[in-house]
Amino acid sequence: MSVSNRGLAIGFAAVLLLGACGDSAESGDTADADVPTTTQATADDSQAGDGPPMAPAELSVSDQVSDGVHVVIDSVTLPADGYVVIHADGGGSPGAVIGHSDLLPAGESVEVQIHLDSPLTESGTVFPMAHIDVDGDGVYEFNPPDDTTDGPALTSDGAVAVLPVDIEVDADLDMHGGDDAGDGSAAEPQSGSAEIVIAGFSFSGPITVTAGTTVTITNDDTADHTWTSTTGAFDSGTLGPGETFEFTFDTPGDYEFFCAIHPGMTGMVTVVP
Repeated sequence: MSVSNRGLAIGFAAVLLLGACGDSAESGDTADADVPTTTQATADDSQAGDGPPMAPAELSVSDQVSDGVHVVIDSVTLPADGYVVIHADGGGSPGAVIGHSDLLPAGESVEVQIHLDSPLTESGTVFPMAHIDVDGDGVYEFNPPDDTTDGPALTSDGAVAVLPVDIEVDADLDMHGGDDAGDGSAAEPQSGSAEIVIAGFSFSGPITVTAGTTVTITNDDTADHTWTSTTGAFDSGTLGPGETFEFTFDTPGDYEFFCAIHPGMTGMVTVVP
């Protein structure tokens, strides 16, 4: 389904289009409502001020079977860097935020898999919604009424880019992939050399390597990034588009990492003996 082509966007528009500029909507009586109050908005309004454009955005999501931990977005087109945010069902409209994507670049992103912070325990409806990184810090911030920084994106018609999606929960479903036999066994660890690629404001992987393997990080994105260990084990410094960095993992363990410029980007290298 698509916001722009099938007209399935929820019939309300955001008053918090430029929350970073200080305007805020009244939250209503529901404590966990994470969406703006209904008002009339236009595409011209969404472009006002010094912040990034809030329109036009397009969102396409299919009803799907899920393990309850992940939701897959078919495609999203953003007018500026932003996120796809998953809202719970708040009685037929978007409710509390239960997960969000890493920072996505302006333009189209496809097959975006979102990890839910609050897993679904039963089948039901969720509401994926496009948001814009209004303050440009790479960290999703939207918790009305106190924090409405990264407001909802709008379609070309001035409606919030949001869709209802039916999720059938199958706890036995493997959404991480397995080998060709489909038995869910772990992939063979890489030895000697391995690569992690940065593209679309995300790291490839996670990967598993043997001790002594040299991992090369390659920035195939259009923006600067870093490859930074959460424990200080390694730090690439700023990597411009096309630049690389190498690190040899000698000690077994799990190595979590992130981008210091866009902290929402994270990943993992697992080192085995």
